[in-house]
Amino acid sequence: MSNGSCLSKPNAQLETVNTLRGNTTNSTVIADALSSYISAITDSNTTLNSSYTLSVNEIDTILSNINNTNITKNTNDSILVVQQPNQGDNVIVLGASFTRGTDGEVVNNTNKERVTNSYLSTAAIINEESLDGVTSLNILIIDKPTTYENIDNSTNKTVASSVIVVAVQRNSSALTPMNISLYFQLLKRNQTIDRPEYFCSFYDTMNSSWNESGCTKPRYNPTFDRYECSCNHLTSFALVWLPKVPLTRYLNAQDIASLIFQSISILCFIAIIIHGLTIRVCNPMASLQARDLLPLISCAVTMILFIFYI
Repeated sequence: MSNGSCLSKPNAQLETVNTLRGNTTNSTVIADALSSYISAITDSNTTLNSSYTLSVNEIDTILSNINNTNITKNTNDSILVVQQPNQGDNVIVLGASFTRGTDGEVVNNTNKERVTNSYLSTAAIINEESLDGVTSLNILIIDKPTTYENIDNSTNKTVASSVIVVAVQRNSSALTPMNISLYFQLLKRNQTIDRPEYFCSFYDTMNSSWNESGCTKPRYNPTFDRYECSCNHLTSFALVWLPKVPLTRYLNAQDIASLIFQSISILCFIAIIIHGLTIRVCNPMASLQARDLLPLISCAVTMILFIFYI
């Protein structure tokens, strides 16, 4: 704990949740408790008590409410940054980054180039123009997103990276267009997934699902082995994946049989046309007999029926 006391992870989880759900408005206390909570639930050997587990919406709200301070909480499990963008001496805080196995750092306009050209695990960097009127930039990067696993039951999308939570406070109600760049390396457990499809997503708390609205398609950067994308709003972000399902997974035996017979019908239809054309070429004087139309019509009708059936 930040006060120097040593607690087991379950006890630390209980104590920090009580603090965060209490009435304290002290930003330093809230930041300490939130950072300690993330460490308490990461790689815990005990089953998490659902009564003392913060929801995604609670984490968003807690982070948004930290203000009037300059705080950086750096651990092996997360980095929490609450900074005024304008730090003076032409230094503008733009975001935060995290490197798995070590810790994170604050990203500003003086170190942005170095940070983005390094093997970071996760980063969130806001365009400087988007920070106009912002008095507090609040960012939480969670390396191992325990809370965010299995929270989407409608689309089956699964978190494949660390999670980034971002909020800002402004000195006016004027809305400035937002542009935030996101950088994600895959979690180790996702590096061997066969044929994945990745999405740059935010967690839609209204629908309890991952959503790609307002975010670009992630682009793989082979130099730093990561995916990069951008979004036009702020909330909780992650790289999520959905396995590419073979088409035959949705076909039952009846569907497969229909496809086979339709293929045969089409081949027969083509064969009859070729046969008729061949006869016409070999014997230009021959005329089309009524009996020749029967197999042609039969094949055509069968093909149409199969198409509409499927």
